[in-house]
Amino acid sequence: MLFIGMSIVSFAQMTEGKISYSMEFSSDNPDMAMGIAMMQGSKMDMHFAPGKSRTEVSMGSLGTMTTISDEKTKKVLSLMNMMGQKTAIESTTDVKPEDVPNYEVEITNETKEIMGYKCTKALMTTEDGTIMTVWFTKDIVATTKGQTYYNSQMPGFPMAFNVNQGGMNIQMTVTGIEKKAPAKSLFETKVPDGYTVQSMEDLKKSMGQ
Repeated sequence: MLFIGMSIVSFAQMTEGKISYSMEFSSDNPDMAMGIAMMQGSKMDMHFAPGKSRTEVSMGSLGTMTTISDEKTKKVLSLMNMMGQKTAIESTTDVKPEDVPNYEVEITNETKEIMGYKCTKALMTTEDGTIMTVWFTKDIVATTKGQTYYNSQMPGFPMAFNVNQGGMNIQMTVTGIEKKAPAKSLFETKVPDGYTVQSMEDLKKSMGQ
């Protein structure tokens, strides 16, 4: 009987589909008020299939950012259409350990339901003391390598998470779930026409970083 129960749980896991998030930004710093106002109404859609993922982020009136990741080919394509500028960055899912933030993960006993999924609360703390609160489920399994809003140390799939970075509070919460295989064309890693290919180093220089 125990074996049957475990099989049902495993079979019920969602391994492909579309997850939609709302994105809310806030800050006590008045200097950030204009930027936050421009990002209101932001949202993110994540399409995923075994070994592949695509996130589409609409940053309010600022523009859009799309990241496509293919674990088999190890390719990551980031497309930014911001303020009329179309930029593409080609990278890899292989990331140096020193480039990945190291979190101390504390899984709590707190649970709640989000979109019909039982979620557990985890606190993820970086070496500089930044704390990210994550509500995760084990019932959704998605490839997240190369995706900005996900971290390999997350103990499950994030249904909601909150973090304060640089004085800005970011809250993301799942608002929609589609259990349907995404079109294969969504995971194409060829740079579309109209985009200028840049390296990450060049992009940081253009942004004054």
